[in-house]
Amino acid sequence: MVSSKFLFVLILINNICFLGANSRVSFSRPGNMIRIPSVNHSASSKLLNINLSHEILSSNQANSGFSINAESKSGHQYGISFVKPADPSNSFEIGFHFQTNMLVYGDINVDVGVHDIVLKQGNYSMSGLDTRDISLFAVLSSEKTIKDYTISTHWGFGTGKIVQYSQKYQSNPEQKLGAFLGFQFKTPLLKKDGGISLLTEFDGIGLNIGLSIPILKLYQINLGITHFDDLGDFATEDKKPPDFDSLKWNAPAITIGFTMNIPRLYNRNLSSYSMDRGIYSKTDSSILFYNPICTDVVETLRDSIRVGNNIIKNLEDHNIMLLHQGAVLVDSTRNYLLQQEVNQSRQNKAMRHLSRSLRFFYDERYRDALSEVNTAIDANPNLSIAYGRRGSIYYKLGDLRRATLNWNAALQLDPEFTEIYNMLKASDENRLKAVEISRNLGEN
Repeated sequence: MVSSKFLFVLILINNICFLGANSRVSFSRPGNMIRIPSVNHSASSKLLNINLSHEILSSNQANSGFSINAESKSGHQYGISFVKPADPSNSFEIGFHFQTNMLVYGDINVDVGVHDIVLKQGNYSMSGLDTRDISLFAVLSSEKTIKDYTISTHWGFGTGKIVQYSQKYQSNPEQKLGAFLGFQFKTPLLKKDGGISLLTEFDGIGLNIGLSIPILKLYQINLGITHFDDLGDFATEDKKPPDFDSLKWNAPAITIGFTMNIPRLYNRNLSSYSMDRGIYSKTDSSILFYNPICTDVVETLRDSIRVGNNIIKNLEDHNIMLLHQGAVLVDSTRNYLLQQEVNQSRQNKAMRHLSRSLRFFYDERYRDALSEVNTAIDANPNLSIAYGRRGSIYYKLGDLRRATLNWNAALQLDPEFTEIYNMLKASDENRLKAVEISRNLGEN
């Protein structure tokens, strides 16, 4: 039977997962990656983290594992794991793990830890506590958020199984130092339950990829492929000759896992809790059960706080309404001033063209004068003097009908324009003279 290497479950963000074993059996790290150590102290809101996993190497090669993990209020992370490897048969391993934060600078965290304090039982060359499997590491992690997406980066150095894996059992594993690098891409899919995460990492040996899918907020399903770059060699023992081959030390594997989180009843950061989750909440105030007077006081204070909160909320809504009304008034004033500026600009343009039409009228250039008056009317169609002047121009051109229409238009805009009224009356009586046109419009 060919020995194999075990990969425990992928970890969803907000979980802390450990699983230790011998040199050919890998384990999940604190945080949220597949094989490499990472940092995720947001998991401090979880009292316990329970993980089950199953790794498939071939049709007859598989490993199973179980772990319980926790983080103390001071930020130290602890874990214990149980692994049942495929080889040696009738064997099992119990591992202990520890990790702690050393530095926080902005969104950068630096953690150090020791993993794989492993106790072996069964058909091993040496049973009991095996210190040759102990792994030391240091990891630097950072997290960036872009809109609804989060990208986490984990980089560091480690010894033991962190950077040295083997699917075959090694009786005398050689310790070495190596580097690792991993990325986690958290998407807004199933955001209310934590979001689906895509994982990619280089563990010093090969490329691993994975997917973490939340089921509600306390449960996750984890899927992964280790040594993805050698996926073509998956389950080589199941192939027929001449493709048949024994399991290699870097053989790929498919992992299926399940994670369950047990939340804390309190949070390490009390300032982030609302009053409804403090000692004055309806549930927590049961500690005052043996003092009815104190209980009544607390209930009265809680009711007063609720009334005060409602008053503040109403005042905030009223303030928002007043701000909205003020914004509407400001916009209306700005529109009015802008319209005034536009009207003034049109008025100035109309008066310029009226002045030019008057010069052309005196020079008996009636066509040019008519063009200028038309431009003035286009700029400001409410000037009665412009229609009066256009009527005079048409009169000079011998078009009495258009002259009369424009004079009537001028009177409609300004009924008190007596000069125009007199010209219309004189025109009806056939006693209108050219000099009267000029005099009545004030053009001489």
